[in-house]
Parts: sequence; structure tokens; C-alpha cells
Amino acid sequence: MDCPIKLNQNESPFDIPLYLKEKILQKLKNTKWNIYPEFVPDDLYTKIANYFNLSKTNILVGNGSNEMIFTILAASAEKTKKVVIPTPTFTVYNLISSNLNATIKYVPLNEDFTFNVPAIIEESKTSGSITVLCSPNNPTGTYLTFNEIEKIISSSGGIVIVDEAYIHFGGETVLDLIPKYNNLIILRTFSKAFGLAGLRIGFMISNKDLITELSKVKLPYNLNIFTLITLSEIFDNLSLVEENIKTILSEKKFLASELSKFKDLKVIPSEANFFLIKFFDSNFVFAKLVEDGILIRDYNSYPMLENCLRVSVGSRKENEAFINSLKKIFKYGEKL
Repeated sequence: MDCPIKLNQNESPFDIPLYLKEKILQKLKNTKWNIYPEFVPDDLYTKIANYFNLSKTNILVGNGSNEMIFTILAASAEKTKKVVIPTPTFTVYNLISSNLNATIKYVPLNEDFTFNVPAIIEESKTSGSITVLCSPNNPTGTYLTFNEIEKIISSSGGIVIVDEAYIHFGGETVLDLIPKYNNLIILRTFSKAFGLAGLRIGFMISNKDLITELSKVKLPYNLNIFTLITLSEIFDNLSLVEENIKTILSEKKFLASELSKFKDLKVIPSEANFFLIKFFDSNFVFAKLVEDGILIRDYNSYPMLENCLRVSVGSRKENEAFINSLKKIFKYGEKL
């Protein structure tokens, strides 16, 4: 669907500055294209490790966090008794688990979209299980506390994946638990806060032994030279990323404030760079937004998400356009 304002995929509203793109392209011109990239890009691993205060042996970088998800599930497919997935959540976990013919146990979120921690703990006790925790969660924006996640990890009979794709915007990271538990894998992405969705870069963090085993099933040369050069330059210009995160969080406050003025919709409190909103008629609202050239994500057909739409935090211009479009659909306090 072609709309000039795209607020449907939780992307950063900020592209890499032109001067930095030109620097990256110049380096790309001076790099041999007929040679394979480094099998293990040591310089990049060092920069990532230093940024997150980790050891290089705790990291595995991939072609998007989706590849990391596939690597974990594929490597464990034969031994895994079941995959425990709170729902609704990021659909790629269900997609890959289903394609691998894994037994999936869905644990519905509570009515307020918080996690049903006791139910997750009970299901994750199965030996050889894989438990998936997206925190902050997509598409709800809700999250698990540090203590809640640790309770699940300590009770689990298998691996626990904590997907922290949106952690730069809120929630509580469990990076400090990596040295403590040998069954914990944290996933991160460079698509959201770092604004590199077009490059497809993600990575996992875990203990050295688990990283070593998963490295054996990772596809070789999975990071191309363009990706390696770009990410290296981004890590040399982290002030740009940090400034963009501040702006996104500021715009999130603006959007939350404006949405609170509408009485005929319900905004789910969010720790991410998006809001899940329940409308009186999501199909009608979605269609009217598209008429105004604004695309957001439709979740109406998903379990527990009837009449729900998700909007990403955009630039001020994009956020104002979204709010102004809603004003044409609603009056403050009553439907048109």
C-alpha cells in the first residue's frame, strides 16, 4: 500500500545524514567487491562489545534479528520439546516455529496486555523448552520487569530468549543476567533505535559456550561489506543515534499527550516507539487514514486485538498529520 506517511513498521523516522552516507559510499568504493567479507568481523565485534560492555565471545551478529531467531530455533529443533510464546507478540517466532514443525504452547497475555508470568513459568518448566519473551512487547508495548524475567529464567527447563528490540525506548534490560544464567539469550536489533532497518542487522548476546554452539549453525559470510562498513561508521558516530533516541522519546510524549484528548479510543501504555490503540471501528479509521496518505498497522484480525491499530512514533510533521487526520474522524469527546 503506497502512502506518503508510513507509520506501520516501527522504523526510525530519521535516516543516516547525507554526509555520513557519502563517507560510507566512499569506503565502499575503495573496498574490493570480489573478495568475501570477513568470516568473523573482529573490528565490528569489538565495537559492539565495547558499546554494551560485553566480551566479544558473548556476541553473534546476523543478517537481521530474524536470522538470529531462525538460528536459535533451527539449532534446537530436534531437542526442543516445545516453544512457549506469550501472545499476541512478534509474529516471526510463530512463523519460524511452525515452519520447523515445533510444538507451540501459546500463553495469552492478561486482559490489560501485561504478561501472565505464573502461566509462563509453569509452561517453561518443561525440560528442553524454548521460552520467548519480547520485552518491550510488539505489538502491545507492555513489558516484563527485571525480576519477572529472572523468575522465568531461573524456573525454566530450557532456553529463554529475551527479545529487547525496543529496549532503547523503555522497559528493563536483563544484560546483567548474562553471566549468571547459561540458558539466557538476549536479542537486539539495529533496525529501530539505530535507524538501519534497510540493512537488516541484528545480534544475540549469551554465554560463551552457547554462542560457540550457535555459531556452528549460523550461515557463513552472512554480513556483506556494505553492512560491515555502515555499522562500523555508525559506531564511530553514536552521538547521532543517541540524539535520535532522545527526539523519538520526546515525540512519543507529544503523541501520547495528543492521543489522550480523544475520548473514543483507548491507548495502551507503551514502553516502545509505538502505541497500540483500540478504536470503535478500526476498519473505518484505517481506511480514513489511508485516504489521508497515512499508513499504520492493522491488527484487527489478531486474537485479543479486535479493532486495534498500531502507530509508530514518527517525526513531528508525521505525528501532527496523524493527529490531524484523527481529528477529522473524531471530535474531542465524541465521534463525528
